[in-house]
Amino acid sequence: MNPVHKKIPVLIHDDKPVCESLIAVQYIDEVWNEKSPLLPSDPYLKSQALFWADYVDKKIFDAASKIRTSKTAEDLEAGKKELIDYLKVLEGELGDKPYFRGETFGYVDISLVPFYS
Repeated sequence: MNPVHKKIPVLIHDDKPVCESLIAVQYIDEVWNEKSPLLPSDPYLKSQALFWADYVDKKIFDAASKIRTSKTAEDLEAGKKELIDYLKVLEGELGDKPYFRGETFGYVDISLVPFYS
């Protein structure tokens, strides 16, 4: 049901597809946010959450993909270094908070779920 990439994930709601992971999570937040919003309501804080989730999506996932697809030991080591550098930036932002929103699990934390396994 993904009209462009023909891949998953696709969230189907009311027989309509919502494609791509972070877009689906944002959709879920907008449709069912009354109990536990995933994004802050403050526009600035929301922009920061969207920025960091995009950082995870573009930097962390890409670096991890380079490691998985590396063909040489040099490529593998370069990918590991790149991933570690990106993770250090992320760790600096997280600080000693349990979640990116402090005490509340949210949008950025969800973007990191594939790394929890």
